[in-house]
Amino acid sequence: MTVCDGDPPLFDLTSNGTKAFLQQLANFQDSYSAVHRWLCVMICMLGIVLNTAHIFVLSRKQMRIFAINSILCVMAVCDVVTMISYLIYIVRFKILDNDAHQMGYPYIWLIFLMYHVVASIALHTVSLYLSVIMAYIRWTALDRLDSKWVRSRSVGHIFFFTCLVVAAVSIPTLMVHRIVPVKEVLPPDFGYNYSLDGLYTVTLDEQVLAHGCLLFKINLWITGICFKAFPCFLLFWFTCALIHKLCEMSEKRRRLRGTDPPSGSVEWSTMNAYSTINNARKKKLAVDKTTVMLIIMLTVFLCTELPQGLLVILNAIYTTHVHYYVYLNLGEVLDLLSLVNCNVGFVLYCFMSSRYRATFRAVFLTPLTRPANSNTYTLHSFKALIT
Repeated sequence: MTVCDGDPPLFDLTSNGTKAFLQQLANFQDSYSAVHRWLCVMICMLGIVLNTAHIFVLSRKQMRIFAINSILCVMAVCDVVTMISYLIYIVRFKILDNDAHQMGYPYIWLIFLMYHVVASIALHTVSLYLSVIMAYIRWTALDRLDSKWVRSRSVGHIFFFTCLVVAAVSIPTLMVHRIVPVKEVLPPDFGYNYSLDGLYTVTLDEQVLAHGCLLFKINLWITGICFKAFPCFLLFWFTCALIHKLCEMSEKRRRLRGTDPPSGSVEWSTMNAYSTINNARKKKLAVDKTTVMLIIMLTVFLCTELPQGLLVILNAIYTTHVHYYVYLNLGEVLDLLSLVNCNVGFVLYCFMSSRYRATFRAVFLTPLTRPANSNTYTLHSFKALIT
């Protein structure tokens, strides 16, 4: 079975080892598919609750005055919409109607399916680029505490511009597919025991399959580079730059602590030495904690996004083999990675910001507790964002 004529092969189908490997992938898909639907339902339901709480905390007046919190709030909204859409999809197509021999679906549900796929990819891409912007803001804040980006009021403009560009790039993905009656894609002598009236399926448009799928492959290259490879590169670079900057700051503190103290009494020297050691330990712990969180963020991002980006690029080169032997067998695992990425932000940022934890406790655990001094509260919020 071929998607595009003249596709180069990715796998050597004459090799017994390759056949055994592909059979193992198919067996894995059969075993995992039964677990995937219920696992995703639990992740989506939990993620919707956590990200809704995330939005509620970040939308507090004392939190949203900083651009980084506003971006986190917008990212959480994108993740909630993505998980709601995926929850509807998994319940309708994988739980309520899980017939392997299903020939087609009502037209309205295929409309939902197409927009679910495109919207999920687009919203996830928006979140990736917003993560890049957030990393850039943290990077500039480490250089200048009074950077205009820290309190930028242009987050809304950034969000709408990002959505506009991503939506424009997503249009070709929507246009290469079309919804047709099931009867049009079945051979005339195909036997079936029930009426196919009112049932439809999704196929690739014939025009994009012409000339060796030239238009289809161009679309795959554009989406692979713009939606995966480029944001992965940017976030990787900014995360490495942040870690390098934190190491530089730690080295500067170490050199400052190594300077000779002013002459004075023995008691003063002893007290100053103990104070210097304690302060050094606290600062080192703060820097190390932030560095560890950034490394975790980078690791999670790479584990969830780079494999998908690599597969998209491979799909543009080896379209037939990647589609039938990789995507059909590992597509649900890739969906799971995307859902994990939607939920990991809440946990990571909970650890990264002490002010966030304090606000979360104040909102949900001790709603009657309010800061006595709003100016002090704002100052501590700002310090927590950059430490």
